Amino acid sequence: MDYDSYLEAQKQYSRTISNDYTLPADLRRSFAQGVMTAAADDKALFLFESREGYTKFRFRLLDPSAKIIAPEGKIAAFLTYRENRFPESEANWLLMQGFSKTKSLRRHTAVDIKGNLSLDGLEQASADEAYAMLGGHFSAVEADLPRRDLFEGALCFRAGGGKLAGVIHLGHRPVLAVSPEARGSGIGQRLYLAYASTKVRDGRKPVFHAWISPDNSASLFMFKRLGFTADDVLTDCFVLE
Repeated sequence: MDYDSYLEAQKQYSRTISNDYTLPADLRRSFAQGVMTAAADDKALFLFESREGYTKFRFRLLDPSAKIIAPEGKIAAFLTYRENRFPESEANWLLMQGFSKTKSLRRHTAVDIKGNLSLDGLEQASADEAYAMLGGHFSAVEADLPRRDLFEGALCFRAGGGKLAGVIHLGHRPVLAVSPEARGSGIGQRLYLAYASTKVRDGRKPVFHAWISPDNSASLFMFKRLGFTADDVLTDCFVLE
């Protein structure tokens, strides 16, 4: 199914249970590159996005008895919702297909970032360097990491000898990691402030979001210091292997 066929198929599933409202802006290009593929039958419409080591999965269901049509390998689906509006139908359908819930993250939000928004002392890391650090620090699936080539241009801080001490991926949902020996040194905060500086332009104040696990006390402390507060939006990761 090509991009235009997918858009046409969407019309049949406009009022269904789904998790596909977070589609990327470059959807057409992703289809053209073969990064995204779609499948449909009379009960459901499925969208698959190739990631590094797994496939990101989105769906629209006309009938909850639908069965997943999926490629081989690890598949991840994400449900984002407000705390008092848990998407029970979507979650139950994923569990019935054999998915397991692996992690929940809570969104933290800030408008005015506290600190010096500067790129001083930072440089760009190669895609391989950035992915090696982030992939070693996080589960690629649970952190929703993209394909390796999209890590090009990540910002990093280097310690003596050029070794990476910290890196931040500058995507729609930035992901930050600091090496164990550099934690507590303020590098994580410095990297996030650098990322924020790339988003503040022409006097505009964008809204910043950070998705943090409730048990990640170091990240919770750092983002609170930067001016973030928790809101009522969560995202759950479901994995099928």
